[in-house]
Amino acid sequence: MSEQRPAVSPEEIERLFVKLNKEAESAGYHLNPNKEFTLGLIEGMLVNERRYGYWACPAGLPPA
Repeated sequence: MSEQRPAVSPEEIERLFVKLNKEAESAGYHLNPNKEFTLGLIEGMLVNERRYGYWACPAGLPPA
């Protein structure tokens, strides 16, 4: 039986992107300049937050 992937809205992903980008820049860091890639990672973090209760690394997640 396959596990259902929790839904994450594009608006949620964009809001977190803006927040993380602002935090990174204020600390002298930069997110990956490939925005689509970065948004995919952020989506994975949000999915894992819903699954596990925290931002687990999305590496190795099966595609949606």
